[in-house]
Amino acid sequence: MTTGPGERIEYGGPAQAAPKIRIRALGKVFSSRDGRVIALQNIDLEIPAGQFCCIVGPSGCGKTTLLRILAGLEEHTEGTLELLHRDSDRPLNAMVFQEQSIFPWMTVEGNVGYGLRRRGVGPRERAEIVEYYVDKVGLTQFRRAYPHQLSGGMKQRVSVARAFANDPEILLMDEPFASLDEQNKSLLQEELLKIWEESQKTVVFITHSIDEALVLGDRVLVMTARPGTLKADIPIDFARPRSVYELRATPEFGQLSYDVWSHLRDEVLRARQLEVDAS
Repeated sequence: MTTGPGERIEYGGPAQAAPKIRIRALGKVFSSRDGRVIALQNIDLEIPAGQFCCIVGPSGCGKTTLLRILAGLEEHTEGTLELLHRDSDRPLNAMVFQEQSIFPWMTVEGNVGYGLRRRGVGPRERAEIVEYYVDKVGLTQFRRAYPHQLSGGMKQRVSVARAFANDPEILLMDEPFASLDEQNKSLLQEELLKIWEESQKTVVFITHSIDEALVLGDRVLVMTARPGTLKADIPIDFARPRSVYELRATPEFGQLSYDVWSHLRDEVLRARQLEVDAS
């Protein structure tokens, strides 16, 4: 199957050996009156179905741009992107953003069930699914509350529940816990792991935190400073199910954290220098 620059493929059919996501020589160039900015360059990547893949990299390296391309919110300008869509009755993907993105005029239940309602899922089935995921994220007592009555952590739990409730084949998460304090972040990581371990969805998770990537992921990809490309692909072999706090206390966790940082450090320094040169 051949494609031209910027073409996006979604193909269906029975389960096959092909990865859930396949990227070849992918690039993204932003053009403006001030010139061209190469955001992403020559990215080759395969992510199999059911994998929890975390991506780390310095600020401005194109992590979010890559995620938005996977979500169909941006078009790549070079290379090819293939997404295996096995079930046309389910959405291909859903995205959880860093900033709170739930609807302020809807209750917790209304937000969690929004995608299901848009897809035409009947009231009884929708209510059962919503109840299940609202309970999973610990918000049953707040199911009829509106966003202004919730804390930041609660709002992000609603976002996670809404994404899982809509049952996408691929879940894209852009630093969803970055704005939370460490205690709430750890609790949400635990909740996310429990839900994911049941669903085994393909997840692409962007984070600045090496600890978070190691706690959650099956694999950590390290990106370079702009133009962003892949520098390292590190498997995470910790057994599942995982306990966030117990895992962080092991010497293996500390060693792997150091290994990831050894790949990332030079890119962070290079990104800083690029900022200085641009100022």
